[in-house]
Amino acid sequence: MATLNSTTSPTPLIPSQVSVLDFFVPGSTGILAAIEPVLDMNSSARPLLLCMLLVFLGRHVCRYIWGAAETHFASTVYVQASSEVYDMVGLWTASQPFAHRARSSLARVGWRRSVVVDEDGMQKKPLYYSPWKGTFYFVYNKHLFWFRSVEEKLGIRTEEVVTVSCFGSPTILKQFFNDCRGAYLKITKNKTTIFEHRNGKWKRTSLKSIRPISTIVIAEEDKQGLLRDIENFLEPKAPIWYTNRGIPHRKGYLLYGPPGTGKSSLCLSLAGRFDLDVYILNISAADGHSLGALFAELPSRCLLLLEDVDAVGVAQPRQGETDITQAKEDATQSRPPSQGKLSLSDILNALDGVSAQEGRLLMMTTNHLDHLDRALIRAGRVDKKIELPNADKDVIFRLFCMIFKKAEGDIPDPKQPAEDDRTVEEFARDFAREVPEREFSPAEIQSYLVEHRGSARVAVEKVQEWMDRTRAERSKMARADSFMEVSRSSVIN
Repeated sequence: MATLNSTTSPTPLIPSQVSVLDFFVPGSTGILAAIEPVLDMNSSARPLLLCMLLVFLGRHVCRYIWGAAETHFASTVYVQASSEVYDMVGLWTASQPFAHRARSSLARVGWRRSVVVDEDGMQKKPLYYSPWKGTFYFVYNKHLFWFRSVEEKLGIRTEEVVTVSCFGSPTILKQFFNDCRGAYLKITKNKTTIFEHRNGKWKRTSLKSIRPISTIVIAEEDKQGLLRDIENFLEPKAPIWYTNRGIPHRKGYLLYGPPGTGKSSLCLSLAGRFDLDVYILNISAADGHSLGALFAELPSRCLLLLEDVDAVGVAQPRQGETDITQAKEDATQSRPPSQGKLSLSDILNALDGVSAQEGRLLMMTTNHLDHLDRALIRAGRVDKKIELPNADKDVIFRLFCMIFKKAEGDIPDPKQPAEDDRTVEEFARDFAREVPEREFSPAEIQSYLVEHRGSARVAVEKVQEWMDRTRAERSKMARADSFMEVSRSSVIN
């Protein structure tokens, strides 16, 4: 009994006995209790263990303090990889010393201010590296910044998200992004930026050098009329004029004609002429929901391009709410039906519905005007229809002169002395007499002339041989298409 009475139960820890370090590092009291016997047995191990403990605890304490400071005193801007701002930041960081020191980098084909050409005439594609997956520190305008790259899960896919942070007011952070934007615009100057949609968002896919409108060889009257019309639409006072009259500030054009007549080239050249970004909409890869979101994200000043609308399912007349994928194949049978679930009503609502964006130019191209639903090209959606036919005599003559006349910046070939402009025009008249009107597309003629760009005389002398060869190839392709059509009909029957 005495033994039992002498046994005392352990004294519970009172709050004052709990280590303050538990506040920063939960469980630190247990760690200290575990190593206490070791310290009692071996006094020489105490300094080493103490140093290890200080390092361990110091890291956690510093991390806690930094996290608290970042949460309460830092300004942060988030940038998704699908945003054009991501390209702006990536361009700026690629030129900074901290990007070259980063142990984790993402390599890409580099931006360049001018095209670098080697001795073989091949364009070099320099690489640039941007920090990726980690936190990177740098100083901007005497302020400490940190750049963080992480991956976030968005449903079934992941997307990189970049954050840029600094202590203090967000004003300096916004100045940083303005500088990134300025550097980006310098690089893209005299370039046309092309956007396409990926995963329901617009993404910059390429930059193209601006093509002078003078190199687009179509009927001069049509070209000048189109330029005047677009210039009037884009002038600064135009939005107010449209608003005061209750007219939606939108403009739509339909370019139609055989393949190779310059429809897409004209669109890109117009975008360069008026400094517009081009947004190419692939209807077959969109659905009703994503289409509305894509149109809502369009900027107010841009060129929206819908190419070959006769071949992606919107060509046929509506029959109720039949999906585009169930529409009949077009007469050429040249493309498979669309795989998207998109009705014609979805497209019409996106083009001029209540939520349709204003201030944008719409350009549609087609090889078969008669295949298009009238609702798609009615007045209000399409303001002008412009035919681009095969080359007439005037187009043939101007194409020849464009190829063979001297242009500013041309590098002369000592082996092939260039003809003077007067001689070129004489050859051009001879060439135009030999080539029948409306039989060959401008693209076919241009391809032939480029092949013989070293000599205008040779181009004229061999034109008959080229026409015979082209006609034979067309006949062969027509027979092959006819055979495929018969085979397809046999399988269906």
